[in-house]
Amino acid sequence: MNSFFRSLILIIFFAVSTQAQTKITIELKNYDNDTLILGNYFGEKTLVKDTILAKSKGRFVYQPKDTVALGVYLVLLKPSNDFFQYLVNGIDKEVTVYANAKVLDEVDVKGSPENKAFYDYMKFLKTIRPEADTLKAQLDRTKKAELPTTKEEKALEDLDKKVQKEQNDIIAKYPGSVLALLLKANIEPVIPEFEGSDEEKQRKRYFYYKSRYFDNIDFFHPAILRTPFLYQKVNYYLTKLTPQSPDSIIIAVDYILKKVEHNPEMYRYFLADLLNKYAQLKIVGHDALYVHLVDKYYTKGKAHWVDEETLDKMKENANDLRPILIGKKMPDFVTFKEDKSPVKLYNIQSPYTILFFWAPDCGHCKKITPNVVDFYKKYKDKGVKLISICTKSGDKYDTCWPAIKEKGMEDFINTGDEFRRYDAIFKIKNTPKIFILDKDKKSFLKIFLRKISKKYLRK
Repeated sequence: MNSFFRSLILIIFFAVSTQAQTKITIELKNYDNDTLILGNYFGEKTLVKDTILAKSKGRFVYQPKDTVALGVYLVLLKPSNDFFQYLVNGIDKEVTVYANAKVLDEVDVKGSPENKAFYDYMKFLKTIRPEADTLKAQLDRTKKAELPTTKEEKALEDLDKKVQKEQNDIIAKYPGSVLALLLKANIEPVIPEFEGSDEEKQRKRYFYYKSRYFDNIDFFHPAILRTPFLYQKVNYYLTKLTPQSPDSIIIAVDYILKKVEHNPEMYRYFLADLLNKYAQLKIVGHDALYVHLVDKYYTKGKAHWVDEETLDKMKENANDLRPILIGKKMPDFVTFKEDKSPVKLYNIQSPYTILFFWAPDCGHCKKITPNVVDFYKKYKDKGVKLISICTKSGDKYDTCWPAIKEKGMEDFINTGDEFRRYDAIFKIKNTPKIFILDKDKKSFLKIFLRKISKKYLRK
């Protein structure tokens, strides 16, 4: 298969009716194995749906007992794991696919007009690509020579218009089809010219592009969740087009869920996927997103599929996280020095207060503590206060104090609580965990990653 087809990933279209059984015959040349694996896209993943056994060498017949959901499906060849794809569109009744295992772009399909349109389009792209590559190479050479590029740019623009016309003709001929869904999803919004300074124009282009980013995505289409592009589009919107502050991401998440709420399958998928993503707490501040999703959607009965026990656990997790979110005032609490004298957080007057939760037997604490010690030595004369809280309790409580000396932490305000009474206010479930508080005891930086870099402890 040439690189052009590898980059596009060949899509073979044939249809499976959602109302009746459909017989699909695959005639596969140059294939000695007796097994094909059938799968389909589903959001971020590719799922295995069925195994197809050969009727004779290179001949496979698939006739499912149940109806098949619309979307992009894959046929995986063994043992190479090469694959080709096809669309289930709910129209065609009987389809035969002719393919070559050695050259996967040599495909013919009978029984589906939509397939014919697709392959005509693929052949059209194949003829266009060499011309486009030549023009781009010429444009690069012209730019390097610092010569006018009008001719090459105009030729590329005309070529682009030619492709757009072909796409629009297919979309008009097959409205609502899976083919149209795929073509439209790859059409980028056209950004108009804006006036103003370069900075103003760039800002306007960004906001315009972001506001029109999903214009060509049909979120109501029953095949949309079983396509290879949807998850990538949504993820790009959340991670690249959205500023990575919790407040901005929360707005974007609500925007996405609002768009998909009328497609129950897609709504359920993305609500669960986003919750799982932000529950992992891999990025500082993302715990606010988990709390937001639980509070706004799960506790409000907008995730009816979640059982009561699981929902109670989610609420508990959100309640544990809520008091220690970035931007919130850290709850006041008391811990105790080795001589049992109390240390109350709000009695510590400092422009910056660092809370360092650790444990004597914590391997990650052992790695990060030297960095914390170095940081405190550098900034303690500038008013920084550092309270260490050993999280051991009960019969392990006494292990805290020898470890302080072993780790060179004597200059800290070293505390602990034999009964972990601060658990009634907030929970520290793993260590190390560091909170950096401003003079009003608001948390503006929280470090809870298992691997903490020195960069977090720089000025």
